[in-house]
Amino acid sequence: MLYLEILIIAFLIFFQSIFGIGLLLIGTPTFLLIGYSFLDVLSILLPISITISSIQFFLSNVKNKKFVYNFNFFCLPILIISLYFIINNIDRVNLELFISILIIFFSILGLNKKKFKYLKNITATKQKIFLSLLGFIHGLSNLGGALLTILSSAINDGNKNKTRHCIAYGYLIMGIIQILAIYFFSEIRIKIVNLLYIGLVFLIYFPTQKIFNNLNEERFLKFLNIFALFYGVIILINNI
Repeated sequence: MLYLEILIIAFLIFFQSIFGIGLLLIGTPTFLLIGYSFLDVLSILLPISITISSIQFFLSNVKNKKFVYNFNFFCLPILIISLYFIINNIDRVNLELFISILIIFFSILGLNKKKFKYLKNITATKQKIFLSLLGFIHGLSNLGGALLTILSSAINDGNKNKTRHCIAYGYLIMGIIQILAIYFFSEIRIKIVNLLYIGLVFLIYFPTQKIFNNLNEERFLKFLNIFALFYGVIILINNI
């Protein structure tokens, strides 16, 4: 099981290092599917996610102070509340079923976002609504990245550097809040062996940036959404 865990994490680090998303979106249902508990999944993936997001955010040449302010004010409070709820009610919720439905919904939304009028001309009010919904969904499922990607791409007109900057900030701050919530609201503690995976980040991240620089963002996002949709359907079938 350890070798499988290392293989999955190495692949997820490769994915996230290039695209800014994938570690939690793909990693959470993957580990749940092979028998890990939700809180154990968080304890494994969050330190890695925080490390990658920190690198991407602090080495970024672009800034978006308005997004940072709105994210902190509208997303984080609801994230904390939803985290508290799921940690205290985790045995009463069929997380795999809930997560599969969310994956399917957001992957379809991502594939067809140009057809949804609501996703055009993201106003300040719409951004606040998206961020509030993001905090709620990410706290309950760890899958807010899909919505974060859609929002970041929309407000930055598809610019991959600005989009990844916003995604990195969102994942960084949400990851820190999630780890603090685990420590304060549960008995789960991050194992030392989980922190060793951070070493893989530095082995994989920097070589992959050549791929990012030559990346066609639109094609990847389409592939990611198709992959997520397929994945969500598999998990849904497994829980029916």
